[in-house]
Amino acid sequence: MRAAPLIRLGLRLGLGLGLGLGLAACGGGDGDGDGSDAAPDAPDLGPQGVVGRRVTHYDLAIDLSTRAAHVTVTAAVTAAGNCLALDYKGAAPTAVRLDGEDATVTVTADTLTACRPHGHAVDETMTLDADVTIALSTLSASQVGYSVTADRVGNPLTYLLDWVGECSRFVPCDARPGVFATYTTHITHPAGLAVKCSGVVTDPSPTETVCDFEYAGGPAYSTLGFVAYPAWTAQPLGTWGSASVTLYDRAGSRTAAEIDSAYHAGFLAWMESTFGAYPYGSDLRVLVAPTYWSGFEHPGNIVLDDALAPLAGTYDVAHTLDHEMAHQWAGDETTLADTYDFVWKEAMAEYLAFAYEADAKPAFAASTADAWKRNSVGGGFFPVPGERPALFTYYGAVYGPGPLILFRQLEVLSSRAQVIAALQSVLGSERTLSMEQLVAALAAHTGLDLGAYAAAWIYGSGTPAWPHVRTTFTAGPTTSTLAVTLTLGAERRCKFHVALRGAAGEETLVAVDTFRDGPTQMISMPTPAYAVTAIVLDPADECLVLAATGPPLARPTRRPWLSPRVVDRP
Repeated sequence: MRAAPLIRLGLRLGLGLGLGLGLAACGGGDGDGDGSDAAPDAPDLGPQGVVGRRVTHYDLAIDLSTRAAHVTVTAAVTAAGNCLALDYKGAAPTAVRLDGEDATVTVTADTLTACRPHGHAVDETMTLDADVTIALSTLSASQVGYSVTADRVGNPLTYLLDWVGECSRFVPCDARPGVFATYTTHITHPAGLAVKCSGVVTDPSPTETVCDFEYAGGPAYSTLGFVAYPAWTAQPLGTWGSASVTLYDRAGSRTAAEIDSAYHAGFLAWMESTFGAYPYGSDLRVLVAPTYWSGFEHPGNIVLDDALAPLAGTYDVAHTLDHEMAHQWAGDETTLADTYDFVWKEAMAEYLAFAYEADAKPAFAASTADAWKRNSVGGGFFPVPGERPALFTYYGAVYGPGPLILFRQLEVLSSRAQVIAALQSVLGSERTLSMEQLVAALAAHTGLDLGAYAAAWIYGSGTPAWPHVRTTFTAGPTTSTLAVTLTLGAERRCKFHVALRGAAGEETLVAVDTFRDGPTQMISMPTPAYAVTAIVLDPADECLVLAATGPPLARPTRRPWLSPRVVDRP
């Protein structure tokens, strides 16, 4: 374990090392060429310039009463130089030191650069120390940043929350999503306040908590930060898979009553048997608190919003908890190669929860697939948006279409086993995963040519036109026909069913494969033995297709990735 650093406050910023290369005359200067009067050679300072770097460790110490913090960032040099540049958007730091010495420091709007005269070669290590005061501010209405939020009975939640590309809000860091590091966090806090963060948690005293994260590394977006709350009571939930699970809940939240330990133990055991051992030791903590999002996947620490149970119910608690547990593999152990790969992380967690629900709780799976389609209505961006907007602007547009397009539609075109095999080939074996890598794995394991599919469904600019379908049933004496036409988004092909229903509940399912058979079809079938009174498009939510006629599909008033306390946004 690394020892947690002490908080160092009130130190002055070292503004630079003055470097003078003095030229002094030596000897008699008779010009005999023996070099006795020549200026000495300038010292070899080694490589100069900003190094390439990969941050490998963060030591963060913070006092919650003042938000004063000290951070030590350790980086491996990947390209030689004498300056270390880190992402940083916070208040001006003090006591900045590079490799334990005063440094010349430049701070721009989004970068802190510290330099010393002597350079570093590739594979050497550089360390930057800085004192900062972390601002009590967040990204828009979210909790990304540093926030204090009161629950429904007045208990304050203190939350230092990173997100994709956002660690620079509070400390100098490497904000790239695909960089893995280890972390030591030392929090000084009022007595009676429970503090949790990723790693092994110890409490040296009633006012000190230390979290030491020494696993195979975690991405900063989910690992850097902590949760502090005065109202938790610990409740063991047993062993789920190989993890000992503890619920930290407050009285009156009703969350504990909505958690079926046997069900979730089955899910975690299925994840381990499918994708390998639980990545973060032997403990999993489930933390209930007033949060902006329904859940968040800190490695080994899942945060659930305390409004899920009273305002939503068992399905929302169960699905959200499985979603966040899936992220321990899909998002934490393997993470994004780039910010705009965000869709696969959320879509994969949704799909893995759905795949387990389909066997264990089919009614939950039906609710999940229905939510995906309804949350696809009115989305303003493609899953990978060509205009590359700020993540907070578009992230909500991926939760509905993402799992449908990347996984549900492909399992219908091939099989669930083939899609899961594709995910097995990239989770764990890859530490970072791009959309291109994921699509290639899906193509290889399903046998589908996904070139045109990806171009139509995944990548694009502007508001996507999801396919609209017109269906017409014509009954005949012995043979009937179902006419199917894609009236909008005809380039977006998939496979789904149309249900022909009778007044007494009779039903005939007709398969429609626009991926292989094209956007306009005339399908023949034996005439049903009942009068067809209703035509239902895609009753099992197998594809992102919408009816061209009739009332539009209603978008839900609440999105599953937002907590029930959050007012829906347009």
